[in-house]
Amino acid sequence: MTTLTPPPPAPPTEPGPPALTPGGRSALRALVVIAAVVLVGGSVIALSLSAVGLSRFRVIADEQSLPADLRALVIDTAEVPAAVTLTTDRDATEPRVSMRMVNSVRSGEQALAIAQNGRTATVTVSGETAGFMRWSRTGQITVTLPPALARDISITVRQDAGVLLAQADVDELIAHGTDGAVILSGDARRIEVHNENGSVVTREPISVTESFTAETVDGDMVVDFADAAPRTIEATTNNGDVALELPASGPYLVRTDSASESTVTVPQTTDPKRAVAEVTARSDDGSVTVSPLTGGDHRRHP
Repeated sequence: MTTLTPPPPAPPTEPGPPALTPGGRSALRALVVIAAVVLVGGSVIALSLSAVGLSRFRVIADEQSLPADLRALVIDTAEVPAAVTLTTDRDATEPRVSMRMVNSVRSGEQALAIAQNGRTATVTVSGETAGFMRWSRTGQITVTLPPALARDISITVRQDAGVLLAQADVDELIAHGTDGAVILSGDARRIEVHNENGSVVTREPISVTESFTAETVDGDMVVDFADAAPRTIEATTNNGDVALELPASGPYLVRTDSASESTVTVPQTTDPKRAVAEVTARSDDGSVTVSPLTGGDHRRHP
């Protein structure tokens, strides 16, 4: 008689990864957005040239100085899809704006146009686009400011399509976008963001002293605050999650409204006089999370 030996028991399986919280899902999506921006920023010109053929496109580069006594700056890209970067350079002797753009050979000459009214400058992209829809030109616009000037300046950015990367310490930042993410870092007295299709995220905790207002129609809101939270915070989205991280001190007066769930783990108060900040967070079709800042202040300062 042959005796069959039963097979050895299966080795224990490793437990699966824990399910992501709503804030974790939002943070993951934000990281994906940032990674995509980095890839797009480095390859948009090469991809545009190779998609249709080198003979039908040209690369345009332009750089101009901005007024030295600047106190307000407006960047208006209109229908030109462009990534706008705001940055500072301690070695900069004057404020300047530069552009690299892919353009159809059938389009007229394009260049940066700067209009000055007192201590306010408005930067646009001049020239008409011929055929091939609006995607016949696309590129990147970079504003570089001396740090001392940047801290006293108010910047307004208007984009129909494109990503805004705000990496400078400024007095005030106002952003209006239709299609594209807004990615924030640095310090400001006041920040105001109005977006339609795109997320609003921070690459690192930001410091805002007075007020922070951000709204988007279709996108996540993932914003971390360092140091002390601004006196008022308003973060709303129609389709997406809201995840806010605040300094752990508090207490905060928090008002939330969401379609699925709201989780608040920061110290709270119902007395506006005791609150160090008033926070309003709303998602019409997503979750809301307001939690203490984790990992400390890991901003990269020069």
